[in-house]
Amino acid sequence: MERPEHPLRPQRLETLTQEAVELGILSLSGSEDGFGIWDHTDSAEAMLFNIGTLRHLGQANPGVAFSWHRSSLAHGLAKLLGFTLNQERFLATTLSITGHYGLGRYSLARWLKGSAIPPEEQDVLGDWLNRQQHASPIVAAEDWQTLLWPQWSDGEVVWCLSDRAGESVSRCEAQHGFDELSSYLVQAHEHGDIRSLDASQTRSIYQRMLKADCIGLMAIAVGALQRGQTLATEYAAIRKQGGKRIDHHPAVQFMLGEVEMTLQHAEAALGMTTRPLDELDLGVLLSMRARLHESLCQAANHVVQVHGGIGYMRDCGAEKIVRDLNMLKLQGGGTREIPLFLAAWVEK
Repeated sequence: MERPEHPLRPQRLETLTQEAVELGILSLSGSEDGFGIWDHTDSAEAMLFNIGTLRHLGQANPGVAFSWHRSSLAHGLAKLLGFTLNQERFLATTLSITGHYGLGRYSLARWLKGSAIPPEEQDVLGDWLNRQQHASPIVAAEDWQTLLWPQWSDGEVVWCLSDRAGESVSRCEAQHGFDELSSYLVQAHEHGDIRSLDASQTRSIYQRMLKADCIGLMAIAVGALQRGQTLATEYAAIRKQGGKRIDHHPAVQFMLGEVEMTLQHAEAALGMTTRPLDELDLGVLLSMRARLHESLCQAANHVVQVHGGIGYMRDCGAEKIVRDLNMLKLQGGGTREIPLFLAAWVEK
């Protein structure tokens, strides 16, 4: 068995994904009968399953958890919109719900609320989702073949299912974390398979996708830090300095306490999301995510520090958790765009 700090090879990830389908973790059901990740969001029990599963997967490997999270969201959205995805196509499908920069600043928040948008902000929204003029970043398994994303078309947002072969795709060689996955810039050449709904339906679906993605990213990140806490606690219990175990030194106790405190706050935050998805406010979830990811990344740095110099070595595992948590913070538009989004979201 491969050690969790060692990146999975693409063939191994493909095998694990097939096994996840067989176990029902990833559901290929074309009806409402499946109960995989994000198959259901209409009850507290379903949300507990989604959050708990992603957190558990995040403990094992945040990159794999992220890949499955986005594929499951893509499958659920495709089913809702009436797209047909067979097993092979589903396993090679990923989702991108942001434009070429962040969360669209003011324009997306106002559009999602159904507020009146002045022409200049409509131009911003159109530019943000103009896939033909701008390349958008995605992170996915190397074998991805299909992308589901929103696009701007004739003054409205539509959903598009695009084949990789029909788009301009360039791989980003430098990548900070998610060693099992790859980063790409994708620019549309063809319109692909389009689904256009009325504005209120599109807004509702868009909000649901943003909320589910936000919760999933938080759950995976919490699982990753839980793994880091285990590594730090176990190491501090056997490493000695000055004739005593380092977990008896106040400086190490402080860092372990900071990690525990962060996890307790994170548990409380995730507990607030175990309600039907439609009952949760997008602005509240984004606020939680912005603060939570900052504290999780800081706590992961404490995990490295507990290990001392060996914590920076790749065969230890702690530094990979830091890099993966940083990658999670950057997904879905990242956390730095959230204050600008919220300024418009709460605007009266």
